[in-house]
Amino acid sequence: MKPSDSEITNADGARSLASSIKERASALPAILADGLEAGAEALRQQRPRSGAATPGTSVAVQDSPITELTDTLASGMKSSADWIRDADLEKLKGGVEKQVKEHPGRSLLVALGAGFLLGKILRR
Repeated sequence: MKPSDSEITNADGARSLASSIKERASALPAILADGLEAGAEALRQQRPRSGAATPGTSVAVQDSPITELTDTLASGMKSSADWIRDADLEKLKGGVEKQVKEHPGRSLLVALGAGFLLGKILRR
């Protein structure tokens, strides 16, 4: 039995869609790393400058806990971006599969939490 033209068209469309999804997925690490670096830079630009005079006064601002926290967070975001760029995705995939097999309940909770956070971020 020979497939109909609509079946061939549907199969080609499915292959095209799968190819498009693979291309987008392969670009995700770079997009995520770029976003993390942009966020780190934005944090650094928005934090109070240490040693800078407070507007309207000649009093210099010392490093506050907020400034230190901002620097730490920005550094962590930059480190995460570098790690994402350098990560071996096949090795990472194998590690995730091993974790899921060994700890399915915990893996499910982590996935739910990550999905919730991503949903919150993407909804903005």
